[in-house]
Amino acid sequence: MTITGHLPRRSVAEPSALTQGVRGGLSVVLAYVPFGTALGAALAHTGVSALTAWSSSPLLFGGAAQLVAVQLLAAGAPAGVVVAAAMVVNARLLLYSASLAPHARGWPRRWRWLGAYLLVDPVYALAVGRFSRSDDDGDPARRLRFYLGAGATMWVGWLAITGLGVLVGGLLPAALPLQLAAPLTFLVLLLPMLTGRAAAAAAVVGGLVALAASGLPLGLGLLCGAAAGVGAGVLAGGRDA
Repeated sequence: MTITGHLPRRSVAEPSALTQGVRGGLSVVLAYVPFGTALGAALAHTGVSALTAWSSSPLLFGGAAQLVAVQLLAAGAPAGVVVAAAMVVNARLLLYSASLAPHARGWPRRWRWLGAYLLVDPVYALAVGRFSRSDDDGDPARRLRFYLGAGATMWVGWLAITGLGVLVGGLLPAALPLQLAAPLTFLVLLLPMLTGRAAAAAAVVGGLVALAASGLPLGLGLLCGAAAGVGAGVLAGGRDA
C-alpha cells in the first residue's frame, strides 16, 4: 500500500522531504551527543550488564524512561513496576501523538504504527515545527517522508551515542554537568515553536509546575507539568479567540 497523489513541482535545488528530515535529525543527533553519552555512562554504572543496558535503547527509545527502567531493574524491581514506571514517564507522548494526529491522517496504518514507535521529544519538535509552517502544503506523502527521515536518523544516532556512552562510561569526569544537555537541547528546539500567547503560556506554566513537582515519584511531576501546561494553553487560547 502506498500513498498516491500528484506532487507539486519543486525547484531542482530544493532537497526532498526525506533529505530535509534526515538533515533535521542529524542536527539533533549532534546536539544530543553529550546527553546520550552521559546517559549511556549512567546505564553502564547501574549494575545491569552493558549489553542489557544498551539494548534498552531500541526497546524504549526514550532517554528518561530508559534510565528509569534500567535503574529499577538494577534495584531488583518487579517487571510490572518497571513497565508501569516507563509508561508513566513516557505518558507525555500521548499529548504529542494527539497533536500530530491531524497531520498524519493521510498516512497508511502501518506507517502510523512505525511513526508511533519513532515518536520522541526531538522528532515531535521537528515534525510539528515543519507541519505547522505556512509554506507546508499538507501533502501526506511528503510529511511522511520528512517524519521517517527525522525519526530513523534519530533512532540510529541514539543507538550509536548511547552505545558509545556505555563503552566509555568510566572515562567521563564526574564533575561534568552533562545531565543539563538534554533539557537545554530540547529548549533550543522548543523556542521556535513559541509563536503565540497560548504556546508561551503552556511552556511557562508547564515548566514551572514540572519543576515544582519534580520531587514526586515515578515521573509524576512531569505529568503534572504537562497537564498544567495544556490547561494554561487552552485558557490563553480561549482569551485570544
